[in-house]
Amino acid sequence: MLRWVRHKLSGGPLYVRITRTRLRVVDVTSGGSYDDEPLMAISSGKKKKILAIGSSARVAAGTRINPFDHPRVLVHDFQVLEKIFQHAFSKSLGARLKLTPLVVLKVDEELEGGLTSIECRALREAAVCAGAYDVFIHDGDSLTNQQVKDGVYKQHVI
Repeated sequence: MLRWVRHKLSGGPLYVRITRTRLRVVDVTSGGSYDDEPLMAISSGKKKKILAIGSSARVAAGTRINPFDHPRVLVHDFQVLEKIFQHAFSKSLGARLKLTPLVVLKVDEELEGGLTSIECRALREAAVCAGAYDVFIHDGDSLTNQQVKDGVYKQHVI
């Protein structure tokens, strides 16, 4: 029952496309979007503070972290990924009141052997911690906004 209520209050899904150098989030209902580098600048010292997210983190002081920048795994910093997802979700949703969005993730990287179950779990949990009520990882061709609305992503879910 609670899941049905969440679904009705969340509106349309968010379509998230990930590469090592780009994060794109589109609210397929309203058309709101976020398209930026997956970077975060944090202060050094005992108490870490987020200084900037996205391309503005490139010029900000502090340590710059890209959670997808690792040669062996797709996600190497879960906490940074979660905060970047939170930022991207809120920017793409805009000022509309939503409890939690449904998220469809598509990794646009050529990964040898595909995504591992650990990477899938990390992506799912980061999106849920960032506010998603349900997460689908689509392992097929890129989708249009209409296909995401129609639920085509469910045909190729990991």
